[in-house]
Amino acid sequence: MRRRYSVYGFTWAEAMPRWQQRWFQWRLRRTGRRIPAEALDAMLESGLKAGRVATWFIAAGRRSDLRPTIRRDFLGEGPNRLRGDYCRALASLGTEEDAQILVAYLDHALTLPLEEPEWAITECQPLALGTLRYLDEQLGTDYSERFIATDGPWERWPGNEDGAWADDLDWVRSDVALATGGDPGIRRQVLAEEDFKTWEFAGPRWWWWFSRGVRRRLSRRG
Repeated sequence: MRRRYSVYGFTWAEAMPRWQQRWFQWRLRRTGRRIPAEALDAMLESGLKAGRVATWFIAAGRRSDLRPTIRRDFLGEGPNRLRGDYCRALASLGTEEDAQILVAYLDHALTLPLEEPEWAITECQPLALGTLRYLDEQLGTDYSERFIATDGPWERWPGNEDGAWADDLDWVRSDVALATGGDPGIRRQVLAEEDFKTWEFAGPRWWWWFSRGVRRRLSRRG
């Protein structure tokens, strides 16, 4: 499995029993709908951890009001380690406008050299292409075709790997399902991953602590 597991990626939620997962999804969507846009903006600017959680709130709450922020950060010239997480939000918002953001990104990103060092990832070409393919499936469009065509931008990009974007497409589907109340359908796969054991108990406890703080802030706002 290519995915990087972390508390902030909510992979532990994809491993929950379905009854527990439904409760978590309800709380996630409820918070995503209620949290003020300015609070989400502040989270996105507060660093990687808070920013990743904010992208889940945007996805779960279908917060199209944050699309201008996503477009600005996603297409900006500087490094941004949230680009991969923004893919989840764009997939959940699910419109042609979101697909166009991905197209604009890929037009530029698939001309870039590989990043060094590898761990300092600020680009997300395979995930962006997988997300665009997902939106094509949902919208009945073909934006991704020219990127994956023979001798197209994906094949010419030096960082391409066989099946990389297709693998990420599967993860996009599971993330959107989790964010929107569906069954991600990957519980056994996640539980079989050795790295998951590191976060098996930390994830739910961290989420309880974080969401309690968000709920308190919302209650103070009336």
